[in-house]
Amino acid sequence: MICECGGVLNVIAVEEKPEELSKEKKLIYDRVCDVECLACGKIVRSQPYDFGKNINSVQGRMKRNSY
Repeated sequence: MICECGGVLNVIAVEEKPEELSKEKKLIYDRVCDVECLACGKIVRSQPYDFGKNINSVQGRMKRNSY
């Protein structure tokens, strides 16, 4: 993913799948993520995370990457 400034967008948080979902529903749950531009620092929220899936309309629980 590329930022408007031309920098690379890095995933900084990924939504956790709700624990109350069955194993089958967890497999098809569409997660979102927050990304940050490595060049300008801009943060873009609720981007599609799972390849080939539609974006969720509501941002859910997020887990930050720990580096």
